[in-house]
Amino acid sequence: MNRWRFVQITFIFVSLLVHTATLNAQPFPYFDFDASNFKNPLREFGPYTRWWWPGNDVTNEELQREIKMFADNGFAGVEIQPLTMGINPNAPKLRLNKVYSWDTPSFYEHVRAVMKQAKLSGITVDMTAGSGWPTGGPHILPEEGMLTLSYADTIIEGAQRININVPKQLPDYSSIVIFDTLHLYKKIDASLANLQAVTIAKILKQENDQMVLDPNSVMDVSSSVVAGKLNYEIKHDGKWIVVAFWSIPDGQVATLIASRDPGLVVNHFDSVDIIKNYEHLFGERTGFKAFYGSPFRAVFNDSYEFRSDRHYSENFLSFFKQRRGYDITPWLGANLERGYNNNAAAFIFPGAKPPFVFSDEDWRLRYDYDLTVGELLQEEFINASDNWLKNRGLLHRTQAYGVKMDVISASGSADIPEAEQLFAKGSEGFIKLVTSGAHLYNRPVATQESFVFFGRSEMTTPQKIKALCDKAFTSGINEIIYSGSPYKYQTEDYGTEGWNTWSTPYSGFDFSSGINEAWPYWKDIKDINLYITRSQYALRSGKPHHDVLIYFPFADFTQEDLVENPKEILVNGYFKDFEPAENGMTNNQLTIKQNWFSKAWQTINALNESGITWEWVNDASIQAATLTNGKINIRGNEYAALLILNAPYIQWRSAETINSLAKRDANIVVIGDVPEKQPGFLNYRENDEKTSRLMREISSYSYCKQISDSLSLQSWISTLSPPIKFDHPYSFTRTIERVMHDSSRLIFIWNQTNNWQKISMTVDSHLKHSYWLDPQTGEVITATGSGVSKLLSPFGSIILYATRRKIETNSFGDHAPAMANEKEVMEIDKWNIRSGTTTINHSSLFDWRNNDAFKYQSADGVYTASFNIYKITGKKYWLDLGKVYFTAEVKINGRPAGKKIWAPYEFEITGLLQRGENAIEIKITPTLRNNFIYEARTGNRKYAQYKGHENSLMPAGLVGPVTVLTF
Repeated sequence: MNRWRFVQITFIFVSLLVHTATLNAQPFPYFDFDASNFKNPLREFGPYTRWWWPGNDVTNEELQREIKMFADNGFAGVEIQPLTMGINPNAPKLRLNKVYSWDTPSFYEHVRAVMKQAKLSGITVDMTAGSGWPTGGPHILPEEGMLTLSYADTIIEGAQRININVPKQLPDYSSIVIFDTLHLYKKIDASLANLQAVTIAKILKQENDQMVLDPNSVMDVSSSVVAGKLNYEIKHDGKWIVVAFWSIPDGQVATLIASRDPGLVVNHFDSVDIIKNYEHLFGERTGFKAFYGSPFRAVFNDSYEFRSDRHYSENFLSFFKQRRGYDITPWLGANLERGYNNNAAAFIFPGAKPPFVFSDEDWRLRYDYDLTVGELLQEEFINASDNWLKNRGLLHRTQAYGVKMDVISASGSADIPEAEQLFAKGSEGFIKLVTSGAHLYNRPVATQESFVFFGRSEMTTPQKIKALCDKAFTSGINEIIYSGSPYKYQTEDYGTEGWNTWSTPYSGFDFSSGINEAWPYWKDIKDINLYITRSQYALRSGKPHHDVLIYFPFADFTQEDLVENPKEILVNGYFKDFEPAENGMTNNQLTIKQNWFSKAWQTINALNESGITWEWVNDASIQAATLTNGKINIRGNEYAALLILNAPYIQWRSAETINSLAKRDANIVVIGDVPEKQPGFLNYRENDEKTSRLMREISSYSYCKQISDSLSLQSWISTLSPPIKFDHPYSFTRTIERVMHDSSRLIFIWNQTNNWQKISMTVDSHLKHSYWLDPQTGEVITATGSGVSKLLSPFGSIILYATRRKIETNSFGDHAPAMANEKEVMEIDKWNIRSGTTTINHSSLFDWRNNDAFKYQSADGVYTASFNIYKITGKKYWLDLGKVYFTAEVKINGRPAGKKIWAPYEFEITGLLQRGENAIEIKITPTLRNNFIYEARTGNRKYAQYKGHENSLMPAGLVGPVTVLTF
């Protein structure tokens, strides 16, 4: 170890021991739900937005104006992300010089100006760890960059003493040429390669580009290497292979970094390098110290989109031996594969295979390697980040996935774990891996990068935002982060809407919508955010509660592993009936993990329909479980049962814990076959037998069951007795539950269908008082009796609060008109319609896509008509607009009847009607997408990214039918 390295390590060790008094306060203190705070909750429970800057081409004046704008519209905070996506590479040099001036005094001065205004405006600020992602930059030396494990080999004849040069691995960029134009790699000097080990093994055969080696012959001969030469006697004949393993920086640079010299991604497997990186980005030199903790809340690290062939660190071999109990060195060859740890490997290296094969048990070696990689990353990066930031009053927010590792454990180790709707198709199966980690490891807040999908630019509407929020909420998310809001950047390079970061003619991409003043629904953002804020206030009260745990058997997870639930909506962002259909791809050959997911959903959907809440559990958490009052207790969280669904294997220590719990009458259910093996390589025959015995034994214990059919599953589900129970199975619901210290319960219920639905539940008698909480209006309504029921509007959501004590309500009853004893008075079927300068008179209603004059319009549609009411009774009158794309504002006789930004589009108009003729005006706001497609069609280069998208026009306008109803 050189002197500088020693000084670095000493500094880090000392800094991690330093704690200030201000750090003793919990960043997210526990609180019980208080109905009096529901209608107007504190700003801190609101959503955040990712705030994209065009590098450093910003001004203090505009930055401060936008901070005030975010504060005025209900945002709790922003996340600063300077990057270069969508910037014209041929813009004037002076402008580009500003864009690429991140990490300069000017940039830090701009950030400090934001911090000052944010403090005045009462919102908080998160910062991405640098510019672009993953974190790094020109301040990272080549030896501080990410490492990859590589190899070089040579074939020799046996039965002789050899004295050969150790094969040397040189940097190989031939396989990454696809990335050259994106400048994602730097070439690395071969002198930085460090020899890690040398092995020899006898070659048995070569087939399908794989070399099969004799596992009984493999030896670590590293001790026979002197001065770069291998001097070793091979005693047996045949062909042998010498494999030299090298660690070498992989040359990855941060994606979209706003710096002319992109530098390198810092080594995430070395805490010394990580701390040095943070000192550069957020230390004394930046002037941020005065803002630590207020308003500067957290540093954000995006998903781990690394591009190494195989993750490695200089201490990996010793770390592996410590964690797994054996030396992996002889078996390193089984862990090599081009692009194995490259987040883009699926399309860069399709069908890649390990070059060396020892036996059919090599998968166990890769399982152990992946498990160790995840543990090392968690220790050297996530925990080190948490600690460095904690010592400065800051938090660490991160998307702890992208690497093949235990996502549950990694998420649980972060201060604020984050999921996203772009990764793994935004499936609830993936989102719950992150939120299960948050819950099992007692992280109060789980965030989500939201409303972003590939190929869906300008398809984001208030209705879609609400549905995506509700999907996130019922999956365990309780802080939404918009992705995101572009800085107002209007140059000649863009249309009148300005720079839409992820959808410009210069990006080559087409991601969702920029949520800023150019978004057509920005006028509704305050109401959208109020809905989110109320929901998040409720979903951060108390503690999360789930009835059952479902064992997640895999120690690694990538988005390619997942098969989404066939009964969930908004997969890949596709909103059926509101967007053009997507071209789906079918995979008929499922991997082991995909096959497991497809079977697991059958059980999970039966739980969902019965109102039984669930979450995933990993091996590390099972092994921490105890039994308390008949419940499975993991770090203070209690569960009624543990389900093991068709698990292909289970760690033997988990089997041991489960067996012990089962002996003490824990409720354990095995669905499908009992797992007969464990995945580790060490003593695998012995440990497989031990695992099989332990798992077979549990079926003999009184509270344990093995279930093989759906009827038996439903029978078992009926034995569960949660305090609030569904009266019937409901296929339309998703729910999430919170419990207060006095056992009060709060259940968020979402109707994920486009129809009105009714739900009935029975509340335990000890919870004497039940209330409906409406996050759209802030109303608190009494729900009478132990059997409570509710009508849920299309894509509607409601919260049931059941408690021992009576609380104040702020409403006299349920106002939802649908499914009551309505009577249609009339249908209004002839309209005058105008959008911009395009008009049509005395027309029936239609989807604008089906009318050549309106097809590409994006201006508000104004609909006017008249209708007659000859007799006004004492009944209530309602207006039902039917299908609306996408928001509707209504006037009756020149007086406002209100505005609806999502379903149901129903308005009470009782006091606005007059006898005889009545005038009606409806303003409809469509998306911008159709007009942008038109601009591209006519050759406007500012919208080139929409060229050829004629088949993806959005529905638009008022489609109806529009009816007047009495009740």
